[in-house]
Order: sequence, then structure tokens, then C-alpha cells
Amino acid sequence: MSKSDKGLSVKQNMLWNMVGSSIGLACQWAISIIVVRLATDMESAGLYSLAVSVYGIFSPIANFGMYTYLITDMDNKNTVGEYLSLVSLTSFCALTVTQLYAMTACRPNAWLIIGSYALYKGIAVVIDIMHAADQKAHRMDYIGISLAMQGVLSLAAFTLVFFLSHNLVASILAMAGATLIIGLFYDLPKMKSLFPVKLGICRRKAMTILSGCALIVVASIATGAFASLPRQSLSSIMGDSMLGIYASVATPVAIIQVGSTYIYNPLIGYFAESYHASNNERFRELVKTTVTGILAIGVFSLLGAVVLGRPALSLLYGQMVAEHVNLLFPLIISSLLLGVASFLSNLLVAVRALRMMVIGSLGALIISAVLSAPLITAYGMNGATYALMAACLSSIAASAIGIYLQAKSQFASKGAGSMSA
Repeated sequence: MSKSDKGLSVKQNMLWNMVGSSIGLACQWAISIIVVRLATDMESAGLYSLAVSVYGIFSPIANFGMYTYLITDMDNKNTVGEYLSLVSLTSFCALTVTQLYAMTACRPNAWLIIGSYALYKGIAVVIDIMHAADQKAHRMDYIGISLAMQGVLSLAAFTLVFFLSHNLVASILAMAGATLIIGLFYDLPKMKSLFPVKLGICRRKAMTILSGCALIVVASIATGAFASLPRQSLSSIMGDSMLGIYASVATPVAIIQVGSTYIYNPLIGYFAESYHASNNERFRELVKTTVTGILAIGVFSLLGAVVLGRPALSLLYGQMVAEHVNLLFPLIISSLLLGVASFLSNLLVAVRALRMMVIGSLGALIISAVLSAPLITAYGMNGATYALMAACLSSIAASAIGIYLQAKSQFASKGAGSMSA
């Protein structure tokens, strides 16, 4: 890292990251609205949602946990160039696996759309590793500015191309091009001002990094799959148009998950510190604070849906989508459960209970796979949400057990008392 760069304060870094992430998220949300508004039917919205969902299954292969791995590489055992080289390879692998899966599990009209979306996200993942280097140097202003520019430029590119062509593949490729421009002409120079960059990595170092992150990746893939399978089943059983309506109602609800990450992400380090210091009281206090915050977001969202649900859906998507306001309340509950499940999964990493993380996510995947089709057949679009809720509850239960046992063992071994329920 450049000795002349002193970095920003914790508050400044958090503010820049929050602002940039919020702008990027808002632009992604706007794209989902534009697909509904500009398309002649709901099929395009359904196919776009399917592409997002399918790539979500294999996106952990692209990042492979290297974002956190790079930030916590305090001894600089690997260079930034080595991480960039490896993530470029894993991103290509993720694209390939995603496309092969699409060609076996999805209808042909979705293949190119899913492939182009995987390419777009692969470029973003490589840029994320540049952001990890920025964060290591305490320059998250670079990250915030990049995320904001990616969001705005991608939104503009997608909107223009889709307005002119109504072609999803061309529109997504335009987003990929816009993201690549930001990466090459903003992120890369900024990162090079902090770290020397020389591309290339030997097989030994690559295997060391990959083996260290393997269990996290397995659990992340299973988590993405159990969240994605209900939508895939919905597409197969009820068609892309119904999935488009479902995804449109679900999109605003994603704010609950995003809000949850704003609560627990800054606290993960404190969880790890209190765990390793065997500070039982502090650990339990952090758990209660985080869960209370996530639940508060869920309650606030439910109250907002009661007052603004139908008018908001009508304003954003039109009357056709607003007719399905009954989807909103179960989706809010499922999003709340996903937020809790995600928090507990991160907590399992903090206490190094990675095997339990894998067991919980695989169990949830099995439940999602078994229940999705029967529940959709029985309850229509809400059946997809019910299947997701069941999978989340399974994941939460397994994670809670793993955390309880791990913490009880840790605190008891240091004479600090066990973690009581």
C-alpha cells in the first residue's frame, strides 16, 4: 500500500460504502421496473428475474470468498495481482457452470439471457476484488463512487438499449460494457495508486486460497440454490409471465435483506472478538441487538405494506401487478427470514462453525427442492414463498444449534460460563 495514503476514518468509510451501495441497489431496482414498464408483456420481466435467480446459485463460485480473504490477509501472503488473476479464473468458471445449468434446467429462450447476465456479473465480481483492496487500504470512498457510477451507467445503458430494441440480451450486454468501462478507467487506476499490481498466480498459492474458502463456497451455493429453486419451479409450472409478476412484487421487499446487512455486517468483527475473548455477556448482547434490529425492519415493512402496498405497486408497475398485492405479506415475512438466516450464516463463519453452516444450507436446499412444486401447485404463486419460508426456518434452526453448541464449548472451556438460551 502507498505510504502516502493514510486512509479514511471508520465512519467515513461506512458512509461512502452505504451511499454507493444504496445508489447501486436503487439503480438495479429501477432496471426491474423498466423491464416491466417498457416490455409489451410480463415475459421479459420473468426471464430477467430467472437470469438473476439462476446466476445467484453459482455466484459464490465467482467470488469464492476471496473478498473477505483478501481484506483479512494482514500478512500480505498473496498479492492483489494474484487475487485478481484467481478471481478472473473463478468468474469464468462460474459463467460456464451457470450456462451449462441453464441449458439443462431452463427453457431455450432463457439460455442467452442467463449467459449474458452471468458475463455482466462476472465483470462486477472482478471489480469487487479491486474494491477489497481499496477496503484493505481504508479507502472505501473509491468503492462508493465506483458502485454509484456502475449503477447509474448500467441503468442508462440498459434503458437506452431496451427502449430501442426490446432485446434483453443486448440490454444486459450493454450493462456489462458499462461496468467494464468503470472497472478499466476508474477502479483499476485507483487500486494501482494503493497497491502495485502484477497479474499471475502459481498453482500452489491458488490451491491454498481455494481450499481455505471451500466450505464457505459450498454453503453459499446451497443457500443461493434454496432461495432460487422456488422461482425456477414457479417459472416451469406457471410460466414466465407469472414469474414476472411475482418477481415484480418481490423486488421492493428486498430492501429488508439489504437493511439487515447494514445492521449485522459492521458487527461481524465484534462478534468474532467477543467469541475469541470468551465474553459470553457481550456475545449474547450483540446477538439480541442484531436480531431485534432485523425484526424491527420486518415489522416496519409489514406496517408500510398495510398502508402503501397496493398504491405503491400500482405506481411502480401498473394495475396488473397491483392486483397481486396478496403476494406482498408472505414475501415480506420470507425476506425477513432470509435476513435472519444470512446473519446466522455469517455468525457461523465468525465462530468458525463452517461444517454446521454447510449442513444447515444443504438441509434447507433439500426442503426447498422437495416442497417447491407441491406448494406452488396447491397455493399458486404464494406457494413459492411458502417453500422459501420453510427452507429459511430450517436454515435458521440448524444455524442456531451450531452457534449455541460452538459458543457453549468456547465459553465453558475458558471458564466464562456457557451460553444459555
